[in-house]
Amino acid sequence: MSAPFTDEYSTKELSRRTWPDFERLFLKQGVVGDGWWCWCMYHQRLRSSEEIKQPRTRAERAVRNRREKRELVENGCAHGTLVYAKGEPVGWCQYGPREELPRVDRSPKYRELALEDSGDTVWRITCFVVDKQYRRRGVASAGLKGALEAIRKKGGGLVEAYPMSKTDQGSNYMYCGAVRMFEKAGFKTIAPLATGRTATVIMRRTI
Repeated sequence: MSAPFTDEYSTKELSRRTWPDFERLFLKQGVVGDGWWCWCMYHQRLRSSEEIKQPRTRAERAVRNRREKRELVENGCAHGTLVYAKGEPVGWCQYGPREELPRVDRSPKYRELALEDSGDTVWRITCFVVDKQYRRRGVASAGLKGALEAIRKKGGGLVEAYPMSKTDQGSNYMYCGAVRMFEKAGFKTIAPLATGRTATVIMRRTI
């Protein structure tokens, strides 16, 4: 499945078929921020005692995360849209149902908010990766648009995101997207989430 947006970009869903493109993008160490070692696994895990007690180097984490991500893709348990420019993967937006991306549920602030649940299926948009050569050129917006269209085709529901509202820590801390981009896509801010040098908010919209 692919969806054209402009003459420059198109998107495809992450799948067994597109896994090689996903790998090609994430193996660009020094080009895609922390994606090369995280492989967008952070939000797919609940924080475990093993993770706390056995810290690994980024290189070691990269091996583990790449392997586990591929297993999830093979089992249909990882979702996202890849963004292409002239056939080359240049961006990524991760989305999935709430159960697939449970990390935020362990946040004390998120639990404290006790947000109302309308009964709709809850989807989450958690991560963006953009090739450094394509930043500030609408790649993340194309990925977001592709993710929202994919969610709509899967039946829609309540879509939740956690974008950055401010940061002084550099582009690597913008992996969750920016508030303005989500506002343009019809999201509304519900509540603050993280505070400090990098602050995030909870945003929602229904599809």
